[in-house]
Amino acid sequence: MTPLFKEGGLYKIRRTGRELYEMSIPLPSDADGRTARECPSSDCSPGYFKVKSGTGITGNHTTAYCPYCRFSTSPGKFFTTRQLDYAKAVMKREAIGGIEAAVKDALGMGGSGRRTIVDGLIKVELSLKSSNPPPVQKPFEQILQRAVVCPECGLDHAVFGLATWCHDCGADIFLTHVEAELAVVGTMLMDVSRRSEQLGKRIAARDIENCLEDVVSIYEAVLRAMLVRQLTGTGKTSDEIHGILKDCVRNKLQNIWLSQQVFQELLAIDIFETVSPQQTETLRQIFEKRHPITHNLGVVDKKYLERLRSAEREGHEVLVNLDEVNAAVSIMRDVVTRLHARLFSPSL
Repeated sequence: MTPLFKEGGLYKIRRTGRELYEMSIPLPSDADGRTARECPSSDCSPGYFKVKSGTGITGNHTTAYCPYCRFSTSPGKFFTTRQLDYAKAVMKREAIGGIEAAVKDALGMGGSGRRTIVDGLIKVELSLKSSNPPPVQKPFEQILQRAVVCPECGLDHAVFGLATWCHDCGADIFLTHVEAELAVVGTMLMDVSRRSEQLGKRIAARDIENCLEDVVSIYEAVLRAMLVRQLTGTGKTSDEIHGILKDCVRNKLQNIWLSQQVFQELLAIDIFETVSPQQTETLRQIFEKRHPITHNLGVVDKKYLERLRSAEREGHEVLVNLDEVNAAVSIMRDVVTRLHARLFSPSL
């Protein structure tokens, strides 16, 4: 009987039983050498990430973890739906040749694909025309720009937003992701002087303003991620947490005092307990400059003056400099690092 698949070849096909075959189908990677992965849990969102082959745990890897929800199972269960469809398409294409060979063998056509049968006055000519194998398109994968290397096992991977867990070793690397975001801001700040010389002071000033907006956004995203994780740990459902974020939190985490109030009310914890009142006030004053920058083209308005009780004049431009943004980064890093330890490493 002609086998369905020809053994060997590009996909290292091997017969393992009467009707069983094994083949190895390499999955395509992106320009950075990372291959897509997807959390098997239907409750996980976003669930999609990428890993670089050859990094992380390369031997005896029996358990892998979702970077977002820490769902754990064997590494082979993290294939994406598109990758599975791609593998099935490759398998079907390889099977076509085996099916045609089996048909030729059953009809006695031989390699020519032709056979003439004569029975008295009856003459029958059989022929089988081989069809072109169907094209197989590689799976379309999404672009991920947030890449980090796990400090514990060395896995190079990319995620959406701020993930928490290493896919290979399961370590909590949330602060590694946070640091990667702050490093981008730091790189932009270091380039301000060059851009000022080449493009002018207004461009450089706008760069600094953008960096401040990024710092506030990172602060909000980090606090939100830690709040959700802590609420999940208390047993609240995703729907309950969604309601809390919608009704109680909203955009309060962009504001120093309101973010402090949110954590006090929901978790009974003071996020600024480990930093001095002077540092907290410094961070507040710098963060408040974001309002006129974001909503009023940097022009001081009454709302800003009421919040900050500043001597600046209404209608003038608010000024933010490199030292202020660097100070905000430093204080924020200290706040979230200590808060993370208090929430998730209580023994430290």
